[in-house]
Amino acid sequence: MLESGDYPGPSPDDYANVTALNTAFIRATLDLKGPQCGRLAAAPFLLFSLREPEPEWWEDALVEGRQGDLMDPGELSSPELCSLQIAALSFLWQLGRRNPYAVRIVSGAPIAWCERMTALPLISLLNRVGARGDLMQSRLKDMPGISTRLLTDGISADKNVRRSSHLAALQTLLTHSGAGHYVRLPAAACKMPGVMRVLDKKL
Repeated sequence: MLESGDYPGPSPDDYANVTALNTAFIRATLDLKGPQCGRLAAAPFLLFSLREPEPEWWEDALVEGRQGDLMDPGELSSPELCSLQIAALSFLWQLGRRNPYAVRIVSGAPIAWCERMTALPLISLLNRVGARGDLMQSRLKDMPGISTRLLTDGISADKNVRRSSHLAALQTLLTHSGAGHYVRLPAAACKMPGVMRVLDKKL
């Protein structure tokens, strides 16, 4: 990825973490096989959101000693998704303390979100939101300009087609201001049947 001298982008190690998190997310939520999983996981941003563009949600969620109400979605019932969510929060917290601009690149998060998150000790952040069932949301469903592109050309065997698709989706992510198109994940790690009806590609 290109980067400005004033705003260093994510490092190779950061991208390796993004790929690892994406791989875990795909395995927990999609019926993708080997090569397609690897191609999609290589997108240079997280394939799921942690509600970064929703400051009101975060203000409420991070209140110390917050009492839940009857409408709260509860905690994730899937250990697999819970581990992934905690790993993603920890990665973005650590990266946000070191390079908030890199967090912006890999997640679309506003700088204010990084500042709010990193103002807390990591253990406090994880205790308050780490297991919440309404935190992690997929970018692969009903996200205009991202979902369809990633689930077709984004898993192409053609490296140039795949890279172009990933970069176009990244541009959409970085310029998208609303949060209403994200789709909340179910509490259980249910597979999403029928999501991967992909046109045949020449291998």
